[in-house]
Amino acid sequence: MFNFPFQQDTPQQAPQAFSERRNTPPAPLPWESNTMADDDADKRLAAMEQDEPKRRLIRDAKALCKLRKITQAQMAEEIGVPRRTLEEWLQFRRMPKAPGTTLLQRWVAAHSRAE
Repeated sequence: MFNFPFQQDTPQQAPQAFSERRNTPPAPLPWESNTMADDDADKRLAAMEQDEPKRRLIRDAKALCKLRKITQAQMAEEIGVPRRTLEEWLQFRRMPKAPGTTLLQRWVAAHSRAE
């Protein structure tokens, strides 16, 4: 197929400076520090704790929807929000703002008494 012989592959050596740089971890940038990482973690934890009551409300709403054997579209119509918005709430992609939280609380309260 090929009329010429292939050359044998030989391992190539990396330059000395490159191999030394590769083994050392990069130096932290001036604005990066461990305290910033801790601050970010604290902020995320605070945000999660703040959203926990909403998460409980959404879990209750999901369970009530399942108990009543209704679809998300029917639930969205009863609550008065678009189906896509309710879907994102129920899948925890978005958290409802104050008006949405109030609507969910009223819906859960109204239908949990009926069950």
